[in-house]
Amino acid sequence: MPTVDENIEVSITPKKPVIVATPLKDGEAAPILDEENYNTLLGMLNSRDEGNHKIAQLVLNTCDIEKSIYWIWKLARKQGSNMVNLRTKASRAFRDKSHLFNIWSMAPLTFLEHCNRNDIITPEIYQRLEDEVLNTLTHQVRNRFYNVQITIKDKYKHLAFTKTPIQTGHEETTG
Repeated sequence: MPTVDENIEVSITPKKPVIVATPLKDGEAAPILDEENYNTLLGMLNSRDEGNHKIAQLVLNTCDIEKSIYWIWKLARKQGSNMVNLRTKASRAFRDKSHLFNIWSMAPLTFLEHCNRNDIITPEIYQRLEDEVLNTLTHQVRNRFYNVQITIKDKYKHLAFTKTPIQTGHEETTG
């Protein structure tokens, strides 16, 4: 008869609850926004048709906010004030749970820091913002007298495409 090793430790990670603005029906999965949904929702929110706005709001109210936060942020940057009808409980819940009125004005680096603080940063979010963040950082640290090297911290290497150091500095012109 096989023996059981008493030194084996079993750890069960509790499943993180899905954050949505409107409760889901039993067995219903919260949609996760992607680029295609983003483009569709942006078109609906840009429309003058009130019906399009209501459908867009319904989609936003039922989406998985944490897993869709990047696309919510992008929509908010373009349509922040038109994304929610504050006369409904669900819309106010979406606004509060997504931090909509905070994230709409965030630059890529600030948004990335927000995601990290709230433990919702993913490799996808980081990689979509990486070029903009690195461009911002290289422009912030230019100096005529010093060369500065930007390297990603070990803690975040699993998120990044760019793992090699980036040399910044002031470009000297000759002649």
